[in-house]
Amino acid sequence: MLVFFIHGVAESKVKFAQPLKHLIKDELLQRSQELPYFHSGFYADVLNKKDKIWNCIDRDLQQQKQQNPNINLQDIFRGQEIRREFISDFVGDAFTYLNTERGAKIRESIFGNLEDFILAHPEEQEIHIIAHSMGTVILWDILFSDKFSSNDAAFKIRSLILEKVNLKSITTMGSPILLFNMIFDVTPEQVNNFARLFYKQPIRWTNIIHSSDLIAYPISSSLKLSDSCNLLVQDKFISTLANDLEKTVRTVANSAAVETASNINPGINQAFSLAAIASGAADGHVNYWKCSQTAKIIVDNMLGDEEKILNLVIERLKKVSGMTITSLKTTESAKKTNPKLDNTWDNYFGNIDKLTESFPFADGIGKLRMRDNLAQIPHVSVYNSDGNCQFRGYVGLFHAEGLRQEVQNIKAEYRLKT
Repeated sequence: MLVFFIHGVAESKVKFAQPLKHLIKDELLQRSQELPYFHSGFYADVLNKKDKIWNCIDRDLQQQKQQNPNINLQDIFRGQEIRREFISDFVGDAFTYLNTERGAKIRESIFGNLEDFILAHPEEQEIHIIAHSMGTVILWDILFSDKFSSNDAAFKIRSLILEKVNLKSITTMGSPILLFNMIFDVTPEQVNNFARLFYKQPIRWTNIIHSSDLIAYPISSSLKLSDSCNLLVQDKFISTLANDLEKTVRTVANSAAVETASNINPGINQAFSLAAIASGAADGHVNYWKCSQTAKIIVDNMLGDEEKILNLVIERLKKVSGMTITSLKTTESAKKTNPKLDNTWDNYFGNIDKLTESFPFADGIGKLRMRDNLAQIPHVSVYNSDGNCQFRGYVGLFHAEGLRQEVQNIKAEYRLKT
């Protein structure tokens, strides 16, 4: 499995995805899933440097100060910090990409990163793309636009994901695609035409929006995809507060004093609402990279619907009172010592332990088996569709009935009906 990241605006670090990569790894390990290979598609070295622009702006402001010593520069040019660190970063990088020549260079840079990544792991056939902010706009343009010349890197990227690997999922975070498509004018028919190329395997696309992120917008309805489209799009929202300042402003805004004052002057409530939005907007836009909720949504999207029952069952078994989880590494070591222990390890104990439950899941992508040993201690195992064990654990006699009851509940909810 390959995971490819595309960054957004104002990025200066090649290892920009490290925090999110670690969170995704942790989430996969919790679900007993195999870890993928990661790669960050860094293209910021192609972008225009905005330092020169701000040097000119600073000189203009200082000139105003020299001509009018009594003026306050923060008053005549308000919000300098947010202009410099957020608005100009976003708008500047966006305009750079929209420049025909530089846009082509950025796509070429992303193609080079993606090709190197795929060629470095020829045994891996499955890829997942995760993009943030302006990176989502670039990805949108690469996949769906028809305005490029025939030798543009966008077509090379499309060929890679059609011929070399299987594009399983797309995750977009903090995406302004809805706004930028007013420029690109990609039609639903273009999106549907691209999706038809993946007739063997639908692509899952999850669009994540932090509630405080003013740049991010939902997209699923605007795409107007046909019912038969192989692109499965859903929007997911994260409603946590972006930072302590936003939390403080919202707490004050909801206080009795402000409520009383707002009854006299409704503008006070509106002012606090705007202040809360302003205080959380920047952090809301960048916090996806270090958010555990983001990682969970991404892993859900990577694994897809076919894995959900298996994961739900494992999470429920982990919560059973007295559950002791057996290390799967220990099992692998035991199989090397004794070749008779194959992926259906429980079968080896058929003459010793009593098999009490064995049933497949309703989605056909896994099964559960439970057996009692000679001491009547129940052991439960969960397998994926390839017969590889994803979970194994047991409880003592004191908690045995609790495990048996939970297995019966799982059976009633998730067993394949024959």
